[in-house]
Amino acid sequence: MVVHRTVFKGVILKRALIGSKLEVDQDRGHAFNLDTVLLADFVKLPYRIKHVIEVGTGNGAIALYLSEKTKAKITAIEIQASRYEKAVKNIKLNHLENQIDVIHQDYLETKYLHVDAIVCNPPFFKVNETSLLNEDDSITIARHEIKLDLESLIKKVSEQLKFGGKFFMIHRPDRLSDIFEYTKTYQLEIKRLKFVHPYIDKTANHILIECVKQGGKELILEPPLILYQAPHVLTEQAKKILGGNLDVT
Repeated sequence: MVVHRTVFKGVILKRALIGSKLEVDQDRGHAFNLDTVLLADFVKLPYRIKHVIEVGTGNGAIALYLSEKTKAKITAIEIQASRYEKAVKNIKLNHLENQIDVIHQDYLETKYLHVDAIVCNPPFFKVNETSLLNEDDSITIARHEIKLDLESLIKKVSEQLKFGGKFFMIHRPDRLSDIFEYTKTYQLEIKRLKFVHPYIDKTANHILIECVKQGGKELILEPPLILYQAPHVLTEQAKKILGGNLDVT
């Protein structure tokens, strides 16, 4: 697949969403990335759902992907003003204002109930004295648990989902013990897991998770996704998701 770009003074302003006919306007350092594409591909939404929430929408890329998977109303929530404004612009760019609402708010302060599905690419990293924080505060907030920590996220998701509602998330395997602990505590049963490895002989560096509110105990461990067969050579698995594009990996 060819990724079309509009460029001004060396800065990418607009590009096609990988695997989609939709487009995003983005800033350098605030782009959608591999996590975005992997999570969007992993999400499976029931046909008859009415409401999906995306937590931490950034520039709106995942919400746009979700619009191609469901006719349900999508609420995309973003705490950072600059990213919220970019998401609003991207929803308008794709003429999806009737399906996607972008909300500028702290997710933990929202009041939604009986939600069918919630999707989140959360901050991955705990904050402590040894944390290496980015000089760009907006990137730091997106990557580190400054505004939204893992337990608070999972607790809030459980409060908002209806019985049988689904929660989709991408995270790091080194947080898996925390994820199991918090989902169990807050009545979310993990139903699907998929590990993502850079190479077949390398440790996984991402994990994709689907939970169900008060679901049964059965868990499906899906075949792993291997991204590369050699440096700069995607596997056939990865090509199906990324369309041959190396610039998001």
